[in-house]
Amino acid sequence: MADYPEITFNYFDLRGRGQFIRAMLEHHGVPFKDNRIVLAKDNSNWPEIRNKRLITGDFQKIPFLHWGEFRLNETLVILEFLDKQLGPNDLDETAWVQHRQVTSSAFLDLVVACINLIWSDIFHPGANVPATTAILKRRISMHLATFNQTLTEWQWLDGLQDRPVMASDAVLWEGLDMIRLTFDDHVSFEELDVLAAFYDESPGASTFKRLLAEKHLNITGRPGEPDALAAIHGSLNGGV
Repeated sequence: MADYPEITFNYFDLRGRGQFIRAMLEHHGVPFKDNRIVLAKDNSNWPEIRNKRLITGDFQKIPFLHWGEFRLNETLVILEFLDKQLGPNDLDETAWVQHRQVTSSAFLDLVVACINLIWSDIFHPGANVPATTAILKRRISMHLATFNQTLTEWQWLDGLQDRPVMASDAVLWEGLDMIRLTFDDHVSFEELDVLAAFYDESPGASTFKRLLAEKHLNITGRPGEPDALAAIHGSLNGGV
């Protein structure tokens, strides 16, 4: 086993912007303290937690990864750092840039889009949730088609077995699973051959599925998330 420093990962007890980081660490067998921050039902304890920089880091937000002497906020920075620590050291520059692009797009266009939709009526009081859902459904369907085309051109599946699981794998898998849950299968990637095969068969998928089976987690920390998802699903099913 590699000689790792003391590692602590601080994030909420939910999926959000942190589950794929836990999944990477777990998959690679990295010993770490998984410090799950529990929010009050109304999130009223967050301001007090935020001010504790040992928990929230230099930018006072989470996820926050404490890896030996390194203190890392910012999700994409953490993911790139983990790839450098845990990923292959023989990727050429083209492959490295491709992985960074997949990681960034999967995070911003898939994961964050689902999170923002679930929070939409709180972030934007008076928001028309059915209209917002319809717009996001079209946008995410477009992104998925683009992902499938690009990963086909890059022969992405061919290289999966020849390298360690990377951030691109963890974030893309999490994004696909969030889409499945958020849009109640009204946004499907089953007919997108590369994405469907990746979701079912990528080397990290068994770890990602096992962790979620062991402990149910909400997608976000939104109060009343089940009701918010029900409203989204109702709009997709033709409800008001």
